[in-house]
Amino acid sequence: MNCEAERVEAVLVEGNRITAVYDSVPELEGVQYIDLKGKTMFPGFVDTHLHLVGTGIALRSVNFKEDTDIRVIKEKLRQAASQLDDDAFLICEGYNENQLGGYKLTNKEIDDITHKKVIIKRVCRHAAVVSSSVFQYFNITEDVEDIPGGHYERTDGLLNGWVHDNAIERMLDIASSEDESSLTRHVAYAVSQLTQVGLTGVHTEDLAYYQSFSDVLNAYRNVINEDNPFRLNILRHADVIDDVLKSDFQYNDYFRPDAMKFYMDGALGGRTALFSEPYSDDPSTNGLAILTEDELAAKVQHARDLNVNIAVHMIGDKAVEMVLDAIEDNPPTSGRDRLIHVSFLRADLIDRMRRLNVICDIQPMFVASDFPWAIDRVGMHRVRYSYPWKTLLNNSIICGGGSDSPIENFRPLYGIAAAVNRKSTDDESTGYNMDEALSVYEAISLYTTEAAKVAGVTDFGTIESGKIADFTILKENPFEVDKGDIHRIEVAMTVIDGKIVYQA
Repeated sequence: MNCEAERVEAVLVEGNRITAVYDSVPELEGVQYIDLKGKTMFPGFVDTHLHLVGTGIALRSVNFKEDTDIRVIKEKLRQAASQLDDDAFLICEGYNENQLGGYKLTNKEIDDITHKKVIIKRVCRHAAVVSSSVFQYFNITEDVEDIPGGHYERTDGLLNGWVHDNAIERMLDIASSEDESSLTRHVAYAVSQLTQVGLTGVHTEDLAYYQSFSDVLNAYRNVINEDNPFRLNILRHADVIDDVLKSDFQYNDYFRPDAMKFYMDGALGGRTALFSEPYSDDPSTNGLAILTEDELAAKVQHARDLNVNIAVHMIGDKAVEMVLDAIEDNPPTSGRDRLIHVSFLRADLIDRMRRLNVICDIQPMFVASDFPWAIDRVGMHRVRYSYPWKTLLNNSIICGGGSDSPIENFRPLYGIAAAVNRKSTDDESTGYNMDEALSVYEAISLYTTEAAKVAGVTDFGTIESGKIADFTILKENPFEVDKGDIHRIEVAMTVIDGKIVYQA
């Protein structure tokens, strides 16, 4: 992956390092040969943006992500609620009205199914629909007012159960009850599934969403070690970073500290992503600013005082503009600030990003999930700079490939396919905004060489002497299959630290 079409025939590994590469297979004494029999080996794939604990929970919970029939969702909900204690919360994942013909479940419909406390997260996780018993538990009545960065949705003036951003986060803080033991199970299951799809490491942000950040860190430590290697770049939410920095957690080759994370806006699906112009399908709103300008400036200053970079969630162009303003007013003294998602941009914003030397977390699967309905949200005039990955790379802006799992599919081959084809795997169109489509090489770079740059490390990302022996081995060569079949390629083997951690 130093350049396109460069390849070697053999790689020598000693311990956890590559010590030599060969254009032909050498005859060596005292070594073990592993013949890949025509398979294709890459540097270990890394996902630069997901939520490890959330992925484990979603994989083990009631999930509607693949459901396209509201009747199926209601029946799954009924069955799950019937097994729930009255004092517990039923938290479900993955509701997506865009694959249900626009059907939005309401609190009254949930009430008809069960009297229990139900929270159903929208697939974006920036909104949820809750049962009336949840409103009652939190003493939320019809006269409730929106809170800063949070919105209670209404139909005909009455609460319809939909709660957005900070409003749902307040509920989840209480409803999500986890401890070190349960978190360890979630992390262990997630890691086992991630290695099976060829991931050797991820950048994760988990520490502010459960009762104790220490329990999350201990869960990482309980699961990941020399006998079960995996690599985490740990982003630390602004709400807990001060306490995390004071903790005795020991970083090493498996756990690397990363930036201070916070949110600037919401999500496109719930119309809370912040735009400079109103939504095309709802001119009454431009979206939702999670922070005021003063609050944003204070967050950036706090990160500078801690000598850490910022990592900010931003989807709409106005959110990006506000964050760039804040970085220009208070630039980092070292490292690069991280812009997460940057889904909708403008030419002037891209030029500013290039000059600021920022790094980006981009999610190729977003274009597969969001189009064609995203056009309704933003209108054709804003589509040109939607998910503009080719333009970012052409401007020498570092971009790592992330999934934002559990929001999107964490299989890197699906992300690579989406970056190349700019559509979902079952979409028969020619793709959306194809000027921004990546080559296969560029798409794979997002998870290898570019991911290493995002992490700010030099011992990953390529296969060459001196680098860490992390490899992703595929059953087929993605450069040789039809582009429409890239997502079908299966993982043959995953190697981390010179150890085979998964073999098909």
